[in-house]
Amino acid sequence: MKHTTLKHVFLILMAICFSSSAIAQDEDIKDKKERKARSSFKISAGVNLNGLNIDTAENPITSDATVGYNFGISYKRGRFFYYEVGARYNKRPYDFTNSFDSSMTSDFSMSALDIPITGGLNITSFADRLVGVRVFVSGIPSFVLSKDPGSSLDSEDQIENFIFYGQLGLGVDIAFFFVELGFNYGFDDMVNTLNSNPAQGYLNLGFRF
Repeated sequence: MKHTTLKHVFLILMAICFSSSAIAQDEDIKDKKERKARSSFKISAGVNLNGLNIDTAENPITSDATVGYNFGISYKRGRFFYYEVGARYNKRPYDFTNSFDSSMTSDFSMSALDIPITGGLNITSFADRLVGVRVFVSGIPSFVLSKDPGSSLDSEDQIENFIFYGQLGLGVDIAFFFVELGFNYGFDDMVNTLNSNPAQGYLNLGFRF
């Protein structure tokens, strides 16, 4: 009887130990999954080249490549596949030349708040914290903050208040530093009185933490 009682106690203790071990293993698995789904905050700034796709058959002007700038913040989460959401201030100037007389130039500019919503593929996810190569695609709602009609437009009302962009890009991560190269294309006209889809290439440098 005594041996039977001790046996029961031993079995109960073993069950408790196995149960505790299983719980600990579940917690380890959850922790590993959580570590795999790595997250980081990013701060960046860079330069951009801007232009408008103008129908020259209707307008005797061509859009020249013009340098602007941007800076932003974002939150990134994931490892091999990842998503990223951010906010970016984007300054976009535009210069134009008359197709028949290159001495005749004009300009306008605007600034906007971009909200990039990104999905990406981290090609070197196995070395994510040391070096990484990423490709990504984004949808970008862009809200105009300020307008300067310059010498090109009669009124700032000719500049649209909202444009939706598509974005393709390539990123390289080195430790806590990163470089991104990308291209944005606006699916709406920038100037509401002519065909003028905006296009932008950019180079950004930043830090992640």
